[in-house]
Amino acid sequence: MPYKVLIVGAKGMLGQYLVEEFKTDCEVLAWDMAEIDITNREMVFEKIKQEDPDIVINSAAYNAVDKAESEEGYAMAYKVNALGPKYLAEVSKEVGAIFATYTSDYVFSGEKKEGYKEDDPTSPINKYGQSKTEGEKMVQAVGGDCYIIRTSKLFGKEGEGENVKKSFISLMQDLSLKLPELKVVDEEMSCFTYTKDLSQATKFLLLGNYPTGIYHLTNQDPCTWYGCAQTLFEILGKKMKLVPVSSSEFPRVAKRPKYSVLINTKLPQLRSYKEALEEFLLTK
Repeated sequence: MPYKVLIVGAKGMLGQYLVEEFKTDCEVLAWDMAEIDITNREMVFEKIKQEDPDIVINSAAYNAVDKAESEEGYAMAYKVNALGPKYLAEVSKEVGAIFATYTSDYVFSGEKKEGYKEDDPTSPINKYGQSKTEGEKMVQAVGGDCYIIRTSKLFGKEGEGENVKKSFISLMQDLSLKLPELKVVDEEMSCFTYTKDLSQATKFLLLGNYPTGIYHLTNQDPCTWYGCAQTLFEILGKKMKLVPVSSSEFPRVAKRPKYSVLINTKLPQLRSYKEALEEFLLTK
């Protein structure tokens, strides 16, 4: 009998790849906002108990980092990033399902230039990171077969729906069609992650009898936003004038970690983001 896998946030940039990855040899239920409101505990329990899945994967998230600094924004971030995963973890435990949810490098302050391992203490410096940290704590408190997967700077095929956020890669390509030069922040060292690779690694983790806990999954070769933009235009063979600037050039409401490289000490390493980016651009 194939595993019955419920993917929540199935229309998002990561969710759509998870659906493709798992449907090759599993029975997949692909749910998005139209099918379930993860902030409604009663609905979560009723709908998921009815389906009785073997695995529940939560790729839904509130990721408006700057909006989360407002009282209203944080209330929503807390509901989606903390309470939602908690409810999903609770019902997964009740039906005996494996549960996996994704969090972020923003759970760290970004002061460690050498990067962060899975067991390093969290210390978020913005409200979005705080909501993700609270979600991690709540899921861990529930217990059961729970996996917390931290990742960063996602790129891939754009998701569908109202609150879809463009990836940095898409944004750079769009701007390059309109402007003769681009100023790009040469700070915030972390790892870019191809959602296709992340979905494959998620399946490998969940079906591979690995112990429950926290895992770091990103593509290799950390860089700044500017470094990634350079790589992007090199791959495209496009001559684009790029100007490295400090983050003060583009003031934002929420603080960002300066160094938030996630170090993976538990699983096989993913390929370089450069190789992954090249493959992605060929499929666009």
